[in-house]
Amino acid sequence: MFLGILRYEAGIERSTEQEISFYNGEEAVFVGVVSVEPDERKDKVKLKVSASALRLRRDKESEKLSAQGGKVDEEWKGVHGNVLVNSKLYPKYKYGDRLEIKCKLEKPGVIKSDDGLDFAYDKYLAKENIYSLCYSPKIEFLESGQGNFLIGALLKGKEKFVITVNKILPEPQAAFLGGLLYGARRSIPEDLMNQFNITGTTHIIAISGYNITILAAMLLSIAKGVGVSRKRSFWIALFGILFFVIIAGGQASIIRAAIMGGLVLLANQVGRVSRIKNALVFAAALMLIVNPKVLAFDAGFQLSFAATIGLIFLSPIFENHFEKWPSVFGVKESLVSTMSAIILTAPLILYTFGRVSLVAPVANILILPVIPLAMAFGFVAVILGLINLGAGQIFGWLVWLVLSYIIKVVEFLSKISWASLDIGRINWSVLVLFYLAIGMFIYAKAQNIRKDAKLIKE
Repeated sequence: MFLGILRYEAGIERSTEQEISFYNGEEAVFVGVVSVEPDERKDKVKLKVSASALRLRRDKESEKLSAQGGKVDEEWKGVHGNVLVNSKLYPKYKYGDRLEIKCKLEKPGVIKSDDGLDFAYDKYLAKENIYSLCYSPKIEFLESGQGNFLIGALLKGKEKFVITVNKILPEPQAAFLGGLLYGARRSIPEDLMNQFNITGTTHIIAISGYNITILAAMLLSIAKGVGVSRKRSFWIALFGILFFVIIAGGQASIIRAAIMGGLVLLANQVGRVSRIKNALVFAAALMLIVNPKVLAFDAGFQLSFAATIGLIFLSPIFENHFEKWPSVFGVKESLVSTMSAIILTAPLILYTFGRVSLVAPVANILILPVIPLAMAFGFVAVILGLINLGAGQIFGWLVWLVLSYIIKVVEFLSKISWASLDIGRINWSVLVLFYLAIGMFIYAKAQNIRKDAKLIKE
C-alpha cells in the first residue's frame, strides 16, 4: 500500500514551467507528435498530442511592436505533457504526425448535466495524463513518421482491415463487426448504441477476455491447421493479442484481458497450471504500476475487473444451483456467466451511471452463444476480403446474417417499456454495503461448498 501511494504521488501533475499545463489559459503555439490513433467522431477528430516545445502567441501590443521593427521575445521553450486537440475532420492527421498547433490552452473541468449526472471530464482525462485542452486550433503539418515504427505499421494494417470490413458489409453490420473485432465503438450509430446500453449488452463490443480468448483460440487453431509447431503457434497467438490491443485502442478492459490471456498461453507453453485468480491480481498490479489513476478514474477498469471477479467467484456457486439444467446451445453457461457478471457490476453501474437494465439476462442468453460465430465468421470474411474482395463479400452474407440476428434481438428487447430503469446514482456508502453483502454471500457459499466436498471425500 505504501509503494502504491508513492507510485500514485509520482504520477500526479506538477505545475512547473516544463509542463505544458502550466500555460493553461494562455494563447500559445506548441509543437508535438500525435501519440495515439486519432479518435474520429461524426463532426470532429480528437488528437492526443505529446508536446515538446511551446511559445506564447503575440498579443496586439507585441504585434504592433514587431510591425514597428521592435524586438519581441518569441523563444521556444522545451515542455512536455499531453494536450487533447479538438480538430476538424479534414485535413486528416495520423499517428506519428508532428504538428505545430496554435490555440488557447484550457484546463479540463466537470461537464454539468441537467439530470444531475455530471461527468468528471478532468478526472477522465487525468487517467490518460491529459491536463490541457485545445479547441478551434490552427494546425500546420510538419512531418510524419515520428511515432513508434511497430505501432505505426500495425495501425496501417488496421486501416486496411477497416476498409475491407466496410467493403464486405453494409451498415450498421459493418460498424458492429468493427466493435467486435477491434473495439471501434465510435462508428456504431447512436440509436443502436443506445439500444445496447438499454439491454445491458455493451460489453460485447467493449473488448474483453471473452474476445481475447476467441482470438487466441482461432489463431492457435489456424497455426496448428497449417502445420506450425506448438512453440511458434504460441508466438503467433501472442503477437495476435498484441496486435489486437494496439488496434483496439488500449482500453483498460483490453489490456487486462490481454495480460490474463497472455499468462494463460504462457502457462500452457511451459506446462504449468494457470490460476485465474493469480492472473487477475497480476494483471491489476501491472496495470496500476504503469498507470495508478485508472483505479479511481477509469470506469472501464473498475467494471472489467468486477465482471471478471464475478466470473471467478460467483460462477461456481451458480453452476452448483443449475447443475441439473440441460446444457443446450450453451444457454446454461451463458446464464451462469451473465448472472455472475451482472451481480458484481450492478452496484458499480448504479453508482456511476444510475441505470439498471432489467432485460440484460435475457439479452445476454440470446446473444452470447452466437458471438464466437460472429467473430470467427467476421475474421474469416475479412481475411478472404483482403485476398479477394469478391470472396470476402460472398462469405460476408453469412456474417451479415449472424450480426443481423444480434441487432434484431437488441432492437426488440430495447423497445420494451420497462427494459431499463433510470433510478439515479446511489451514494458511495450504499455501494460499500452492496459489495459487503455480496462478499459475505460469496464467502458463506464457498464455505458450504468446501464442507460438502469434504463430506463427499470422507
